[in-house]
Amino acid sequence: MLADARKMEAGAVQAVLAGATVLCATLTGLDRDLIGDRRFDLLVIDEACQSTEPGCWVPLAFAECVVLAGDHCQLPPTVLSNEAERQGFGVSLQERLTHRWGERVTRRLDVQYRMHEAIMTFPSDELYDGTLLADDSVKGHLLCQIPGIASTELTTAPVTFIDTAGAGYDEETEPDGESRLNPQEAELAARKVRALIEAGLSGEDVAVIAPYSAQVRLLRRLLADVPGLEIDSVDGFQGREKEAVVLTLVRSNTEGEIGFLVDVRRTNVALTRARRCLVVIGDSATLSVLLFYQRMIEHFEALGAYHTVWENL
Repeated sequence: MLADARKMEAGAVQAVLAGATVLCATLTGLDRDLIGDRRFDLLVIDEACQSTEPGCWVPLAFAECVVLAGDHCQLPPTVLSNEAERQGFGVSLQERLTHRWGERVTRRLDVQYRMHEAIMTFPSDELYDGTLLADDSVKGHLLCQIPGIASTELTTAPVTFIDTAGAGYDEETEPDGESRLNPQEAELAARKVRALIEAGLSGEDVAVIAPYSAQVRLLRRLLADVPGLEIDSVDGFQGREKEAVVLTLVRSNTEGEIGFLVDVRRTNVALTRARRCLVVIGDSATLSVLLFYQRMIEHFEALGAYHTVWENL
């Protein structure tokens, strides 16, 4: 009876596949036993840059043409093995083809419909050859333009950078772990969130992002009373957006060590989650060991968005 049931199930699956014009699946959810000899005119792999290259090989065998959709300047594949990472396993198929063939195989979507122009400009100049354009519907929108939101220093500014250099906001290693946290920076981030809530925003409209899980856990404790507020790592906000984002960069030390902040693709993700208001908190003395962050801070200064922590105590 079990054998008969399996045959009936397999027959039902094949009947569904035979009548389908579009098939949706995970990359590794397809195999020859399931697909058989079927061929598809077009294969679209979404978020292709977050898949390892071998994962993409599986469905390629069934298609005549492939479109890889994604952004190789944002999060790469998650690879837990350091050895595999060193051997190139963390380079997606889309990233490799983009670097190899460039404009011959790529098409960039240049108009974005999320961010205020001031939030967009630095990532555009740094990672997208300055080609991004903000649609007219978003290029000048601010928090204070939302009905019920008060005009404050934060709600009238699309970008705010708060520099903690020299203030003694030193990072710490999490007890019984290896993740990093910065308690004073977390408290400052919490104050900025509460200022946004007091201005009229709901918790659902605000996100707090940190590159380290220990900082995320600390912030969740500090802001546990704010309903709807999302606090997560950079990876947790890939593909998401909020009206306001508070980003705490955590690293602050005399050695100039920035850990995996050296992968600026994650910082790119964090900077581009905000729609109308981006607040970045970090130690310029530590961050500036990498030219990317030095240019970021210079960009904020040019915008008039640079502030020291002494102005915000």
